[in-house]
Amino acid sequence: MGANTVESALPDTIQELTNRLTAAYANLLTAAVVRDVVHDCYQPLSNARIANYVPILVEHSSRTKLRQLTRRPDAMAHLRASSDGTRGRSVTLALRRIRVALTRSP
Repeated sequence: MGANTVESALPDTIQELTNRLTAAYANLLTAAVVRDVVHDCYQPLSNARIANYVPILVEHSSRTKLRQLTRRPDAMAHLRASSDGTRGRSVTLALRRIRVALTRSP
């Protein structure tokens, strides 16, 4: 018998979706955050009687939530926490430059 983990309980299509979204958001969010978002979106639909559209619905809601997370300033904290320090500093510098550019009057 396999380990009783969240990944083993997910259907293959949802696991493949998680892998795709993890790769797509690798520069912005940690794999754990992406996995949690997909799992949270899948959970209410896990017992659907008609499961044909569940992966599409999960992907749509997951992408929406992930876009919202990456638009928030606190989303960069996930990147800095998983960074070796050099990328975190460059992201911080880039964000400062953007803030300065946006606050300058034309």
